[in-house]
Amino acid sequence: MNISQMSLRRLRTAIQNQEISFPAQVPIFACQSRADIQWRAAELYFVRNWSCSDLGKRYGITMERVRQLVSQWARRAAVLGYLQEIPPADGAIDNIDAQYELAPPPSAVDPVLLSNRQLYTASSGH
Repeated sequence: MNISQMSLRRLRTAIQNQEISFPAQVPIFACQSRADIQWRAAELYFVRNWSCSDLGKRYGITMERVRQLVSQWARRAAVLGYLQEIPPADGAIDNIDAQYELAPPPSAVDPVLLSNRQLYTASSGH
């Protein structure tokens, strides 16, 4: 999956479905145009599900300009590793379960503990 080539809509869906990570602290890319609002627009678009039209109204710019800003932010974030694919959990859970299988308590199968228990109950009259 090439994150930097994904459409904004597909990328937003992947982020919301936890297929792609989104940084907890949204980076500000100062070298890009309108860095002051670009990171906010990216967070509102990807995480809060705002439309480009609503973002345009909020920041006083056109819907297309918002789309450009968010798209530029996403490409830069993907290249720098802020957006990364999250591998499916199916196989990982199976591996963890196999590693940590629950075993019966030692006293249930240990012959030494069983014989000591029998000796204790025989000598104490229980």
